[in-house]
Amino acid sequence: MALSATSKDKTHDYTALSGSSAVAVRARLLRAGVPCQLTVEAADQAFAAQYRVIVRDLAAVHIKQPRLGGAGMQFDPDPVGGRYEDGLHRRLEKAAVRTLYTLGTDEGEVVMTAKSGRGYVIDGISFDRSKVKAVMSAKGLVNLADGARASIEDRVPDGLLLGMDPEFVLMQEDDRLVYASEFMERGGVAGSDVVRYQGEVIHPIAELRPDPKPTPKEAVTELQKAMREASRLITNRSLSWRAGALPHTAFPLGGHIHFSGVPLGLSLLQALDNYVALPLVMLEDPRGSKRRPRYGFLGDFRRQPHGGFEYRTLPSFLISPLITKVSLYLAYLVARYSDRLLARPLSTERYHRAYYEGDKAVLMECIPGWHRDVSSLPEYKDYAREIELCLNYIEEGRTWDESRDIRKLWNIPL
Repeated sequence: MALSATSKDKTHDYTALSGSSAVAVRARLLRAGVPCQLTVEAADQAFAAQYRVIVRDLAAVHIKQPRLGGAGMQFDPDPVGGRYEDGLHRRLEKAAVRTLYTLGTDEGEVVMTAKSGRGYVIDGISFDRSKVKAVMSAKGLVNLADGARASIEDRVPDGLLLGMDPEFVLMQEDDRLVYASEFMERGGVAGSDVVRYQGEVIHPIAELRPDPKPTPKEAVTELQKAMREASRLITNRSLSWRAGALPHTAFPLGGHIHFSGVPLGLSLLQALDNYVALPLVMLEDPRGSKRRPRYGFLGDFRRQPHGGFEYRTLPSFLISPLITKVSLYLAYLVARYSDRLLARPLSTERYHRAYYEGDKAVLMECIPGWHRDVSSLPEYKDYAREIELCLNYIEEGRTWDESRDIRKLWNIPL
């Protein structure tokens, strides 16, 4: 196994991972919710399915299941769509990409054992670039990947579109949950979302799916239309609408932002973590930290069939119009100007730990640099009023309250 000294140095020869380095890597992965047994004596896994996953550019390019006494089975993405079609290999890909991203890179090899159900455990990690290139070369993909990387660096996201699907829950006065499916179908601009809970498939969460727009202010307008549609469907006015990270302990909520017209890459994903997720953590209800690391982990994304992707790390920003605007404004600025937003405090151990532990006193050290970088961007003045107001709230130590009904803030009839 090997570990790079820095993810920015693309020419660095990777050094061996052993001793205290392996212990530190294991601790970082476990903190981020990645099950692993590095430095731990593995149990007898003679009958367990083990896989080796080669990753480059935040995607698996090759999966192999070794076999005792044989070459093993090879699995490659669909040559047309470039994605794995079956659920198992998609889960393996996601686990491998998440593992490497947590360690600050978008390429390498991850060895893992598939567990019962949807589980897995990381057995080994290699950052040996020669091994990755050997697989890519054997498949004729090296030049293609290098060309794609160059085009990403050269593109300006003039065709950027922002979408979203933030969630909320319906609660009675005694804090009992009422399933959104009692009022809303699965589809539509305002619908219910599926959850697998205690072995059952249920639809307890309400989700808004406004049309994507090229600017965040237009996106907010579409969101308000979706909220009015939700109000029309949810006829029981005695139920409160609650958002944020964890208004109900059984159902963590997300505020996923969708991007198209801008290519996904390591730098963009890291910028979203450090310039959007970081300030929102400073404002969240302290109870919301329990959402992590199962949900809200850094670098959580999902590619979409239309060619874009959704950033899934944020909690439900529906908690207030101000938090919604700031989330979308910052996401837009990051997508437009990620090449200018280079700070990566969450890559360091101190702030990585503070993020997952909800230690706002430590994270506060990052805020001056965050504000300096964001306020220097060309379009900042168009969004400065709301962002500056949130900065004031952060400096005052104010947080949102996930026990309150969000309808009044959004002018939804009670």
